[in-house]
Amino acid sequence: MTNVKRVTIAVLSFPMAHHISGWRQITRAFHLIVFLLTSSGIIGIGEGTPYWSNIAEDYAKTLSLARKIQGLNLEDVLDMLRTSEYEEFKRKRVNYGAYLALESAIIHALSQSKRVRYEAEILGGVYRIKIPVAYTIFLSHPKIMAYKLENAIKSGYKHVKFKIPCNLEELEKQLQIFNSIRNQYGEVEVVLRADANECFYTFERAEKALLIMERYGVNIVEQPMPRDNLKDMAKLRKRFYLSLEIMLDESLRKPSDIELFASMEVADIVNFHPSKLGCLTITRETILETQKLGMKANIGSALMTEIGLSHYLNLAASIPRLDYPLEEIGLNNLYGYAISQSPLIIEKGTLPLHDIRVRNLDFAMIKNFIVNNKVLFTELLKSMMAKCINCKENLQEGY
Repeated sequence: MTNVKRVTIAVLSFPMAHHISGWRQITRAFHLIVFLLTSSGIIGIGEGTPYWSNIAEDYAKTLSLARKIQGLNLEDVLDMLRTSEYEEFKRKRVNYGAYLALESAIIHALSQSKRVRYEAEILGGVYRIKIPVAYTIFLSHPKIMAYKLENAIKSGYKHVKFKIPCNLEELEKQLQIFNSIRNQYGEVEVVLRADANECFYTFERAEKALLIMERYGVNIVEQPMPRDNLKDMAKLRKRFYLSLEIMLDESLRKPSDIELFASMEVADIVNFHPSKLGCLTITRETILETQKLGMKANIGSALMTEIGLSHYLNLAASIPRLDYPLEEIGLNNLYGYAISQSPLIIEKGTLPLHDIRVRNLDFAMIKNFIVNNKVLFTELLKSMMAKCINCKENLQEGY
């Protein structure tokens, strides 16, 4: 039997600069990395990213879970992590990143222990060894975005996701340019997906935005309204079902949400953002259930290192029917931050199925971006203070 001997946790942080819909700026990415040593000397590596939590909270949760799995058999750990996370889904807040980092490290160790070629075989099978990937265009000047769209089409991408402004006049200007670029390559079929990141707060405004998208040939609109406004999004879907598909992203918070989406007929597609449901096995099961209920599934992106990219390539390989290209292309392909000595390169809109190994990691590069424990402690303290209504008063009174 192969047991967990020791778990080592590191947090990496990389600076970045891009805008999502509504001109919200993203300046930094955090990555929870787990090194899991087994009793047989195998090292499994995993990665998770915070979602609806901060990195310090996910780090603390990973430490707690690591103590519980010490000495356990790898297969028993898989069961324990799944059971534990399903219990947490009953509450409002789940440390998804902690579960993803630990479970992906366990699956990685299991694939080596069982001597299978790809960890997709542990997840459920290998249905493809070349994974099509999507191209993402962040919000910037319309001409810069148009230039990137043209490059994406020339490079062989079949699915392009782009962030949009919430201002309707700016949106129309952007889509006019996009439409002219796509018309130049009329013989090439390219799916255009507009990611709104919840930016249209009323049905009337969302309807106007989708009318503009319809006019300029957008195929999919992702999360056009706030995550909890399912009734209005169901109305939008009914209004535009002949011309536009509605994708939900931020609305998904737990596996049982899928049944709600289906019963309300609120979505054509559900986006499975890395770390959103934590455990890869739970994510895969929920994707299959989504498809069974008549919706399509998209595997999203959080900009992960080669560790997380490897796991998500295997997840995409393990899905019998891959509805859309994988959105995760990795930090190196977007920003040039490579922590592997042989990073994966996109060719003709695809990435090869790949299992990463510790011996391939560039530890000098990793060391440059490690977050120290003092910074994590400060972040955790800030989080605790923000949640505690009376903390400041109590501290002032000497409690």
